[in-house]
Amino acid sequence: MINLDMVGRLRENRATILGAASATEWPALLAEACAEARIECTPSTAGGFGPSDQMPFYAAGVPVAHFFTGSHHDYHKPSDSADRINAAGAAQIGVAVAALASKVAARAESLTLQRLTGPTPEGDARSFNASLGTIPDYSGPPAGQTGVLLAGVRPGGGAEKAGLRRGDLLIRLGSHPIGSVEELMYALNASKPGETVTAVVKREGKELHLEVTFQEGRTR
Repeated sequence: MINLDMVGRLRENRATILGAASATEWPALLAEACAEARIECTPSTAGGFGPSDQMPFYAAGVPVAHFFTGSHHDYHKPSDSADRINAAGAAQIGVAVAALASKVAARAESLTLQRLTGPTPEGDARSFNASLGTIPDYSGPPAGQTGVLLAGVRPGGGAEKAGLRRGDLLIRLGSHPIGSVEELMYALNASKPGETVTAVVKREGKELHLEVTFQEGRTR
């Protein structure tokens, strides 16, 4: 899975490729693709976890590469206007991505997945007071149900330690009912690292009550 998230501000002709350690073949393939686009790419040594669209793919066992041209002071502000976009730079990112996709498609064998816990995700980090290491599935829960469907859990996170897993539907976290990703964010912001609460999940038609302990807030 190749993800383009925040690629409109190429500066000094440099881009960061997050998740570049999620497949053993990525470094060589990325070097060739970026050379074709004449941009300097810095591959991250982290795995594929991070608060962007590649995360559920990596949790499901798919190698990922997230092209990222860096954070900036206009992020999520009205000042992030169209005139600030480096259109030529974004076009070169597109050239690199197209080259990378072509090289992967031409391979006779699949990429070799590397599962890493990795350091704290780089790039576009949305922080909360507390973290569980849950990875929401943004396709949402089954029809007629509310809650946050989990695409996976981060290795070593509070959710994994408590026994939460891919496919669980999280419906309550401590005193907070969880009907959406937004309500999960609110619950994390209202919680403290080290605090232990009961998480209620639905799994295979049964309701389970699991004791979870919050960690330092990084991502959901």
